[in-house]
Amino acid sequence: MSTSSGSTRRRNPQTRAGRRAPKAKKGPSMGIFYAILAIIAVAGVALVGLASQGATPSSTQIVSSLPLDSFPSRGAANAPVTVVEYGDFQCPACGYFATTLEPQFVKNYIDTGKVRLVFHDFPLAQHANAIPASEAARCANDQQAFWPMHDLLYAKQAEWENSQQPGPQFIAYADQLKLDHAAFEQCMNTHKYQPAILQAQQDAEKSGVNATPTFVIDRKPYDMNTLQPAIDAALAAKS
Repeated sequence: MSTSSGSTRRRNPQTRAGRRAPKAKKGPSMGIFYAILAIIAVAGVALVGLASQGATPSSTQIVSSLPLDSFPSRGAANAPVTVVEYGDFQCPACGYFATTLEPQFVKNYIDTGKVRLVFHDFPLAQHANAIPASEAARCANDQQAFWPMHDLLYAKQAEWENSQQPGPQFIAYADQLKLDHAAFEQCMNTHKYQPAILQAQQDAEKSGVNATPTFVIDRKPYDMNTLQPAIDAALAAKS
């Protein structure tokens, strides 16, 4: 989200007698203009960060009926804290988390062995390409490339989110990741993982999750703004 503006100053025309024409009255201060732009930019970022708030009450107990081992994960299997992310690849707030906050999250918690992150598919009904994107990630997982595809789908979300036919774009991403083209294409064309993704979607709804991204630690839901304090508290409790 960025804005830019510029201005040029025109010289006042001169009269025939050599006198300069009266100067035009000055408009509002440019300082006020830039201050307003700054407020708009900050508000926009805040709205993205708060996009998942207010939907899943903190008092709700989130219990998946599906085994967590059936979902892709990153981090040590014996990590003291497990975080389950209910995510939608077409969700803007999920994209914000994945591209802006997750790299540092991985460095601080996953690479250090403190957290195991499980990605629980939750494609929202209003996102037409969310299920195909989840299929692409699952098909990439067949070739041990779920997380590279996960990162690429979020990084390039604007390229495919409104596409009428996103499949060819997903195949191009697989080629970019140097996956087996034929195997990936067959997986996508046969919709190998669509039943599992739909089952995960239904499981999330039955569990009481109705926003993405929602993060669950010890059955308690958190949004991206409260995730880090929740992890730190869980780690302290287990130390």
